[in-house]
Amino acid sequence: MESIEARLALLERWRQLNDEVQRHGARLLAVSKYAPDEAVDALVEAGCLDFAESRPQRLRDRSQRWPCCAWHMIGPLQRNKAKYVARHATMWHSLEDIDTARAVARYVQDRVLPVLIQVNLSDDPQRHGVSPRQLPQLYQELGDIPELKPVGLMTMAPLHMNARDIFSRLRRLRDELFDGSLAELSMGMSHDFHDALQEGASMVRIGSLLFGDWDIRKSLR
Repeated sequence: MESIEARLALLERWRQLNDEVQRHGARLLAVSKYAPDEAVDALVEAGCLDFAESRPQRLRDRSQRWPCCAWHMIGPLQRNKAKYVARHATMWHSLEDIDTARAVARYVQDRVLPVLIQVNLSDDPQRHGVSPRQLPQLYQELGDIPELKPVGLMTMAPLHMNARDIFSRLRRLRDELFDGSLAELSMGMSHDFHDALQEGASMVRIGSLLFGDWDIRKSLR
């Protein structure tokens, strides 16, 4: 996938998607977890500066290779990987429990790490995220951790549920929790980011739609 045609197609997709997202006053995060370094390099050269990874070690490695970019941690986090997020993430999107938050905070040095609380709006206890009922308590407990600063909320809309409804509910939770301030809303992925933008997303996380055939999952089929 290193042909000139593939590279140009990738850059054109990024420009089109980025233009659409920016028209809504939001940011596009390029979810690069299944993309090769060559694709990331092409986007960086074109001006893409926001990337998202779900594997802490990959985030560490790529943040060191491309320090000019903002690297967002979007996946579930095991406490034994806390140091990678603390040291290398620009923002942590998937905070869902206070113990992991404290584990990350222990490794944060010389800065305050912006974090988003991941909310589970599916009523499925097997999915990641804090329940809306438990959200206020977690938010309050984070106030005792000076190394972390809650700046908004994140969610994922299950495929079997109405994405627009999920995103609307997250926006209302944001408004209640942050007293109507325009805190961050990280919501919307390749298949539902249009709905997220309509409901006020400030960041959308797009991977497969952006990277297309550069997505290594397709080469494995």
